[in-house]
Order: sequence, then C-alpha cells, then structure tokens
Amino acid sequence: MAFFSEGQGRVKLLMLYIMHSFRTPVTREQLYTAMVRVDDTGFFEMSELLAELIGEQYALAVPARGRQLLFLTEKGARLCEEFEREIARSVRDEVIGYANDERENVRRSNCVVSDAVPQPDGSWVLTLSILEKDSVLFEITLHLPDSGSTYRAQQVWAADADGIYIDMLSRLTKKEES
Repeated sequence: MAFFSEGQGRVKLLMLYIMHSFRTPVTREQLYTAMVRVDDTGFFEMSELLAELIGEQYALAVPARGRQLLFLTEKGARLCEEFEREIARSVRDEVIGYANDERENVRRSNCVVSDAVPQPDGSWVLTLSILEKDSVLFEITLHLPDSGSTYRAQQVWAADADGIYIDMLSRLTKKEES
C-alpha cells in the first residue's frame, strides 16, 4: 500500500499512527473519536478505510465481550514507523497529546466491562469482568433486584474494579489465622 501526504493513503496512515500512539487496543469508536480531533474525514470513509487496513493486515479486529478491539499488527507498526514523517508535525503532536491524555481511560474502558440483562420479574443479572489481553482475568455474576441498584453497581465497578478485584482476591485466598 502506497502512502501519500493527501487522500486515502494519508487517512490510513493517520489511523495507524493513532493506534500506534495509544499503545493499547482501541475500539472503532475510540479510533473514530481520535480521528475527528485531528482530521475531517467522514465516518463512512473512515469505516471503509479501516476495513481495508484490516483486510490488508495492517490492523486486526478481535471480538471481545460484545465489541471489537483493534490491534496494530507488526506489519502496521513497521509501516507506521517508516512513514510517520509524512504526517505533519503539528498533527503528530496533537495525536500524541490526545493519546497520552486518554490512554488510561481507553485501556480501562476496554478491560473493565459490565453487562446487564433485565429479567422478566424486573430484576437484573449483572456480569462484571476484568479482561486482560484476550482472556478473562476476573468475572462475577450478580442478581440485583432493580435497575437502580444495577446502575449503581456498574458505576462503582467502573470506578474501582481493580480495588474490588484485589479485595476479593485477598479475602478468598486469605489463610486462616492460628
């Protein structure tokens, strides 16, 4: 694939550069949000070009808990490093700044997951998960009485999943005191 300073090649290179700058998998929505900050390419064109990047094996889309995570392949990383100077310095700086500011939020939103399913009796089944790479590190399923308690549990989980996981792990593996 040839990259040029204009047109679709530039947009593809910019998408690869954004994925490279985050240094963590991103969702399509996260990639598109970053693109909107630095480029005026439309949603449908971005979708089409991302599909081409995946088809050409510069990026990889991996299903993960009801979403797809996008990974930069080695081929994509090499191409990005080789041609990144084709992107204007001001745009590279803006991408790097945005990626640095949002990296932890992106990582966290892609690793800390909650899935809520309403039940016929008005209760909810809530599954809380921590994903690491492509596997489930921790998962717990709760049955909650109503949507309000389900929402509160999701908010607490989003804010403190790591702490909850560590607390549960330490409680479950605690040795009895003699």
